[in-house]
Amino acid sequence: MRVVHGLSDFEAPWESSALTLGVFDGLHRGHQELIKKLQKRSRGKNRANIIVTYNPHPDFVLGKRNNRTAAELFTLAEKISLFQMYNFDAVIFLPFTAELARMTALRYLREILLDKLKAGHIIIGYDQCFGRGRKGDFKFLKQMSGRYNFRVEQIRAVRVGGVIVSSTAIRAHLESGEVEKANRMLGHDFFVTGTVVRGDERGRILGFPTANLDISETKVIPGEGVYAARLERGGTQYRAMVNIGYRPTFGKNLLSVEANILDFSETIYGEQVRLYFIKRIRDEIRFSGAEALKARLEIDRAIVRKIKL
Repeated sequence: MRVVHGLSDFEAPWESSALTLGVFDGLHRGHQELIKKLQKRSRGKNRANIIVTYNPHPDFVLGKRNNRTAAELFTLAEKISLFQMYNFDAVIFLPFTAELARMTALRYLREILLDKLKAGHIIIGYDQCFGRGRKGDFKFLKQMSGRYNFRVEQIRAVRVGGVIVSSTAIRAHLESGEVEKANRMLGHDFFVTGTVVRGDERGRILGFPTANLDISETKVIPGEGVYAARLERGGTQYRAMVNIGYRPTFGKNLLSVEANILDFSETIYGEQVRLYFIKRIRDEIRFSGAEALKARLEIDRAIVRKIKL
């Protein structure tokens, strides 16, 4: 899979492509339906299969979000790792700028999708639009398809439990701590990637040493609480108990993500690890002291051991 950042010096090595476009924040079940259709339309037709997406997230550039009120489900590096699960010929990351936001749908279609990427077949989501004023919808593409000799189709909304799958819905589930609901919409387990940094080592004193993660400030983090998770380190996965919160028992006021890795005793400061969230066990609680907290952690650990990861 070729990863392309910007098209200023890019020349397509293919004669024709089938492509789909969007933010793809999450690569959720709706996105997966787009991808299935894309791969079907390129298979056996000598067409490259291409994803067109953006970096940074358009909402940051358009002022619809700040870093914490509505962050990214997945960072750029995480998104690339998700794209690598599929057999794409190329993933194109367009730098999302104010200039790109002002580009008309017709210019976007002609200059980017047709001239640069040689689109012969365009697949679009049920609510996907592009170009200034969001004019580049399915109706627009259908009108242009005859003039510019390409085919276009649109997929229907995907629903889970009667609710349309969307990045907004997934984000809301995560921020409420409902990781199981988020995972069902994603079609894969939500994860965060971070570097292990030194903490105050209170967990070690209690007999529950933790890996404290430094995570990108643009990244969605599940709501406060204790979770069952898998921790991946160097291709190996471990069972983990994760606390997200402010450690109220010790009077802390900085949000932390700490993973107690079960049956593990190595020192891994400075290493990058990935946490896959499986189930929320309980709220973050203020305990009367260290001994009460330790007793509850023993219960939590026993629960985590029983959860299928």
